[in-house]
Amino acid sequence: MTTATPTAQDSEQSFDVVVVGSGCSGLACAMVASKHGLRTIVLEKSSFIGGTTAYSGGGAWIPNNIHQKSLGIIDDYESANRYLRHVLGDLYHHDAIDTYLRRGPEMVEWMEQNSDVQFKPCLLPDYHPGKEGACTGRTLLTREFDGRQLGRQRLRSIRYTLQGYHAFGSLQADPAELAFLTKPFRSFLNLSKSVRKIIRYGIDILRYGKGSEMANGNALVGRLMKSCDAAGVIVRTSSAVVRLEKSSGNFVVKVKQSNGSEKRIIARKGVVLASGGFGRSNSARTHLPHDWSVQPKHNTGDGQNMAVQAGARASGHLTSNMPPPNPKNGIFAPISLLRTKSGQIRRFPHFSADRTKPGSVIVGQDGRRFANEAEPYQEFVNTMHQRGITKAFMIGDSRFLKAYGMGMALPWPMSPRALIRDGYLLRAESVEELSRKLQIPLKSLRETLDSCTKNAETGIDPDFGRGESPYDIFLGDSSAGFRNPSLGTCRNPPYYAVTLYPGNVSSTYGLQTNTAAQVIGTGGKSIAGLYAVGVDANSIMRGEYPGGGSSIGVGMTFGYLAALHIAGLKQE
Repeated sequence: MTTATPTAQDSEQSFDVVVVGSGCSGLACAMVASKHGLRTIVLEKSSFIGGTTAYSGGGAWIPNNIHQKSLGIIDDYESANRYLRHVLGDLYHHDAIDTYLRRGPEMVEWMEQNSDVQFKPCLLPDYHPGKEGACTGRTLLTREFDGRQLGRQRLRSIRYTLQGYHAFGSLQADPAELAFLTKPFRSFLNLSKSVRKIIRYGIDILRYGKGSEMANGNALVGRLMKSCDAAGVIVRTSSAVVRLEKSSGNFVVKVKQSNGSEKRIIARKGVVLASGGFGRSNSARTHLPHDWSVQPKHNTGDGQNMAVQAGARASGHLTSNMPPPNPKNGIFAPISLLRTKSGQIRRFPHFSADRTKPGSVIVGQDGRRFANEAEPYQEFVNTMHQRGITKAFMIGDSRFLKAYGMGMALPWPMSPRALIRDGYLLRAESVEELSRKLQIPLKSLRETLDSCTKNAETGIDPDFGRGESPYDIFLGDSSAGFRNPSLGTCRNPPYYAVTLYPGNVSSTYGLQTNTAAQVIGTGGKSIAGLYAVGVDANSIMRGEYPGGGSSIGVGMTFGYLAALHIAGLKQE
């Protein structure tokens, strides 16, 4: 499938820049390159545009960004640098971090001034608020986007969000809209907004075959795609890059198309690998301790493997016998699974929409809590690893499910019946029935639920300190009526439960690159004309996760820098 109208020049199969992959880092790089006069093509292996970014929250962690001032927050390079030194410890690499902290804010301003990419401020605290240099407002969210601007064909080519992040198949909502969508009958204004949104969605289905209101990561992909189209970037889906070869000093990209034919594309100035890492490859377990990854099924390490064949340093090769370079090789999150009748397994990452809200209780198979349910997803799964927990259960009562939903089970007024029928969501009329269905000890489960009620009444969690950090409080719910926004009761039957597994939403182990995103070869020098961005490059955070949207922030920044380097612009 070709998602851009071919031009007469396309038959030449020669471009200045060839970008492999269509996530945020690849699209950002392609758009910036094209804006600087470079003829650019994006080759996407799957039939959808957006990669893992389309599944994400669409936030970008950029310290000292221009929007923090609108929140009254003072941030600077020195504070952010101290914070990362404390978070990363021995993993801190000055050149990479220095480049990111200096050029990230520049990238944000350039995007907002020269493209359709628009961010908005958010008061989300850093993920380690107790560390020196921590701040709030470093995570930028993407402004919602009207997908009708893309046109029918392009809109339909954007990857759908995960089940649980949409309703009715493709109805998306910005987080700010949940206040009226989950309480449509609280006021006439809420009802009218909800009705208007549903009516628009119905019209969209008739005109486009899917909803056109785009939020979160889908909004970021939509905005980048609109910008790429305006800049003249060619984007081709169902075009798998299978080999990189050198010819007359240029890289030749071998592309296998959906009809089985193979084409050669000459990259006159550079090839940028942004294929999304290896989270769904058969060899992923060599470096990631999980059976379950939320990444799209096409993310199998193609970019990294091709780079090694082209001379990249072997430490980034998935089949290398060398030890992995990062203590953690992925971005971790607890994941729930829906096994459909067709045999497909759908995955849902539990970031903050449910488990951080007051009244969630997560227990192991012994019926006891083992962690602060509201802590950042990376740290929560780290705790599961440390304690050897391979399966856990998130429990909520009728109040909790109605208010916040649980995974793929959306809040009221959406019905959970289908998910109960399919075995994703367990329902029990009493604690005794819940204990029996989960096959966990009744005594410990009852004690756990009783202690959660006591914690909600006192506002203190003596076991795990839930509700003490600014992060917990921010992602709680101050309107729920409890003493602490993060602590609530779980005592109103029926009870509900979702099974959680330790999983990942992205790999972070990749190719060694320099501060211009050039791939480093076996001799320790950069390979001319070969770049890697996003998670095809080894994470500058070395698997740590300092704040919401760190991966997107780093990916877009170095995608931006790669384009500038290819264009021959001076790196300040």
